[in-house]
Amino acid sequence: MSFFDLFRRKPKPANTEKLPTQNIVPVETSKLTKSNISSFIKVTSEIIPSAAEEVIPAEKRIKDAIASKHGLYPHEVLVLDYAGSYYTEGNSFQGFWWYRYGVRDVDKCLRSLLERGFLQVGNLQSAIEKETATVLKDELKKYGLKVSGKKDELVQRLMAEVSQEELNSRFTKRTYQLTELGKQALAEEGYVPYIHRHTLEDLDIWSLNKIMHEPPHMPYRDKIWGYLNRRSMEHFASGNFGLYRNCRHHMHNFLMEEKKIKDALGMLSEVVFYDLSGLGNNYDPQYLDIFAKHFFPYKDSTVTMAPGITSAVIHCQKELSLTDDELKTAMLDRMNRLSAPLHLFTPDECVDIVLMESREDIDGLTKIYAKAKRRFKQRFPSIKC
Repeated sequence: MSFFDLFRRKPKPANTEKLPTQNIVPVETSKLTKSNISSFIKVTSEIIPSAAEEVIPAEKRIKDAIASKHGLYPHEVLVLDYAGSYYTEGNSFQGFWWYRYGVRDVDKCLRSLLERGFLQVGNLQSAIEKETATVLKDELKKYGLKVSGKKDELVQRLMAEVSQEELNSRFTKRTYQLTELGKQALAEEGYVPYIHRHTLEDLDIWSLNKIMHEPPHMPYRDKIWGYLNRRSMEHFASGNFGLYRNCRHHMHNFLMEEKKIKDALGMLSEVVFYDLSGLGNNYDPQYLDIFAKHFFPYKDSTVTMAPGITSAVIHCQKELSLTDDELKTAMLDRMNRLSAPLHLFTPDECVDIVLMESREDIDGLTKIYAKAKRRFKQRFPSIKC
C-alpha cells in the first residue's frame, strides 16, 4: 500500500487494486475519525451517476464518433453483442445502457439493427436455449423423458422427442439472432465488447472509438496497450504514483490475457515496488511527517502488500515454474531499473516481503519493517514514526 490507502483497513484477499486519490488535501491525522474519513479520501471508481449528473445521450455522442465501415456506431455494436440475450418484446434492460452509454431506448436500436439486416428473429431452438435448465427439465418430465445431462443435451432431447408444433405453442417468445452480416460487423469491431467488460483507465466505447480511428491503424489490443503505456508515463511525470501503479496493474492483467506471463510478472514487480514505496498521488515531502506515523510497525502499517497482488505474483511464479530465488532474480531485474523520490524498502526487501506475505511469516515481516524504520529514522531524524 501507499499513502493514498491511509486509514483504510487492509484489503480483503479478493482485492488486487488500490483506488487512487486525487488532489489530496493534507490534514492533521489526529483529527480524522471513522465518520469523516470518507470525505477526506476521494477515490475514482465507476459508479452510477446521480440524478444531478448529466448523462450524454447516444444521439449526441455519435456526432463526435466514427461509424464502422458497416455504418454502425459503438453503442450499436454493443447492442449486437447483447442481442442474443434479448427477446423481440417484453425486455428489461440493464441500467448501463443509459448511465454509461446514453442509450435510452434499446428496443428501438434492436429494431433498427433488425431492419438493416444485422439481426434476425431467432428460431425455435434459440428460444428453448434461452430457458433455464430447470424449465427444460420440467418440460421433459411432462413427456416422461430423461432429465439428466447438460443443458445442451436437454435442449436437443426436447427438439428430438417433442413435436415442433407442441414446442412452438409452449415456447412462444423469440430472441434475436445475429445474421452473417451482424456476425461480421461485430467481429470487426471487437474493441467495443472488450472495453465494455474491462475497466482500463478512462477508456470506454466512445473514447476508444476515437483512438481506434487515429493513425497509425492497428489491432485494438495494440491501441489499448499504447494508450496504457502513454498514460502510465503521464502519471509518473506528474508524480501520481498511485495512478501509475494502477495503470501498470491494468497492463499486467492485459498481458496475462495474452499468456505473456514473464512480461506480466515484470509489471507486477513495478506494482510491488510502488506499493511498498510509501508514495501515492501528488507526493509532497513537506507532508511526510503526517504519513510517516503510519509506516511502521508492520502490524499497524498502511504500507503493506495487497493480498491480491501477492497472490498474483505467486500465480506467475507457479506458471513460470520458478523457485523463490529465480522469482527474486526476475523481480529484481525490473525493480533495480525503477526510481522513486521515496522508498521505505530496498528492492531485495520488497521481494522478501512478498514471499513472507505468501507464507504468512509475521516474524520475518516484523523484522524487515523494524529494520526499515531504523533506516528511515537515520535518513529523516526530525520525523517521528
